[in-house]
Amino acid sequence: MAAGRQDHGRPGFDTVCRGRTRRRALETGAAYLSNILDVPAVRRGSWSLAARLPGQERRDPQVVASHPSSSERRVVITGVGAVTPVGNDMPTTWRNLLDGESGVARIERFDPDQWGVRTPIAAEVKEWDPEPLLPDAKALRHMDLNTQYGMVAGLEALADSGLQVTDDNHHRVGIIFGSGGGGMELVTRWQDTLVNRGARRVSPFAMPNLIADAASGHLSIATGATGPNYSPTSACATGANAVADGMLHIKAGRADALLVGGSEAIILPLFHICFERMGVLATPAEPLAASCAPYDLHRNGFVPGEGAAAMMIEDLDHALERGAPIYAEVIGGGSANDAHDIAQPESHGRGLMVSVQQAMDESGLAPERIGYVSTHGTATKLGDQVEVTALKRMFGAHADRLSLSSIKPATGHMMGASGALEVIISAMVLKDGVAPPTLNYETPDPELDVDVIPNEARELRTEAALSFSVGLGGHNAAVLLKRFDE
Repeated sequence: MAAGRQDHGRPGFDTVCRGRTRRRALETGAAYLSNILDVPAVRRGSWSLAARLPGQERRDPQVVASHPSSSERRVVITGVGAVTPVGNDMPTTWRNLLDGESGVARIERFDPDQWGVRTPIAAEVKEWDPEPLLPDAKALRHMDLNTQYGMVAGLEALADSGLQVTDDNHHRVGIIFGSGGGGMELVTRWQDTLVNRGARRVSPFAMPNLIADAASGHLSIATGATGPNYSPTSACATGANAVADGMLHIKAGRADALLVGGSEAIILPLFHICFERMGVLATPAEPLAASCAPYDLHRNGFVPGEGAAAMMIEDLDHALERGAPIYAEVIGGGSANDAHDIAQPESHGRGLMVSVQQAMDESGLAPERIGYVSTHGTATKLGDQVEVTALKRMFGAHADRLSLSSIKPATGHMMGASGALEVIISAMVLKDGVAPPTLNYETPDPELDVDVIPNEARELRTEAALSFSVGLGGHNAAVLLKRFDE
């Protein structure tokens, strides 16, 4: 095949672009892709969000050099947002977690009996109505639930931070927002359409909205942020990795502010049955909200959840200059793999310990200054055992003085969003001096003799907090936070 030609007989993109300005090349490329894919060209600026904040008008691309990197740059959390099974915003989520509320109930998204589901419980987002924040009917029609959750949480975090994305700073503001599965709802919907109605009924907008980076792309369009932008995917460690990556970008001088987090929406028949087949789901208890019991002797698995969590992280000087609220300082992050098994964690917590040690090394913080740990805590027999084993090996005698809690009995396992939410929870503990409980803890496991803040929130004043996540594929991620004192 000749260079610059494709097998469909039209000139290749490189040939079309040669000798044109960048803008003209982009316009030509859009028309070219529209032609070969037989889809309508998407006009630049063809939709907008009512949640766009003042000063966030769309702007032309610029090429701007990064600021010099500085090992002295400090990173802080200045805004938070969430959509969870216990609240459709962060204040409601935080209040309900402290009150011991649970979002676990019988599945309503689909009929469990129709699909032969044996564990018909999940933690679903309740009373979901994105139209007040995302009123563009066309955009909403094409968005997966995963993206809707991410958009609402992300825009809440941006609004909470008070940051304005402007012509002067848009290139210094970015988005690192991931998902474990991406648009799985759309995948199943369009697969059904293809099978039952034929290829011509599949939407030309399906592909850009079902991929895992749809939320980060839509958030960029909505906010006008043109800085670093991508979507990490590391199963249940995704959200925590997004935070750790964002910290590194800011410390390296590539951005002044980043919207980071994760989202997930996989309460669907296939995925629920996949988890059942793995043997990791909790047996329904009475009441259903008591089903997931991390660290309890009789624990037997997790309950699937969904939602999104986002935070604005910023260079400290940048945040102070504009008088931003500060929840906590991000002082360390780590990421490692067990290199052991695609589904089971390594029994000694090898990858988990490496990721936590990386975060500790970066922070320079003495382990004894950490008082709270937001654990992964899925209530699987092996998973909880591995976490406690790793903590005892890393912290030694200080492990007995740590206060741990898992919020998964309340929120369910939010997969790619869980790590980001748990980092936010750690920040809230440092800021408010109170920690959420581990619900459903009734019978202590003698092999897991640690303080798990059982069943009731507790006043807790500490200088630093650790959050870690463990994901399928052997992924581990850790984020270390420090209380910010002006």
